[in-house]
Amino acid sequence: MSIKRMSLRFNLENEADRSAWEHLKNITDSKNKAVITAINQFYKPHIEITETIKETIRECLQNLSVVQKDLPQPTETLSEEENLLLDSLDDFLGG
Repeated sequence: MSIKRMSLRFNLENEADRSAWEHLKNITDSKNKAVITAINQFYKPHIEITETIKETIRECLQNLSVVQKDLPQPTETLSEEENLLLDSLDDFLGG
């Protein structure tokens, strides 16, 4: 059996160190196991949570149907001046 040993120091003047020390201090089980679990979870890709989120979204959307409604195109109402202009252009272009 191959065992590697490591020592940790906590600077209690540093907020992150102090917080980590408080968590470890309150552990009643194996502190070694807690540190190993924390390191592995930190470096492990978050595949499990990603898959859970994807599955939840799939379930929420599976019975959803989307209907695209054709909206009537707005019709432009031309003013009398615009109509006269278009008529004169038609006459000019021979239309």
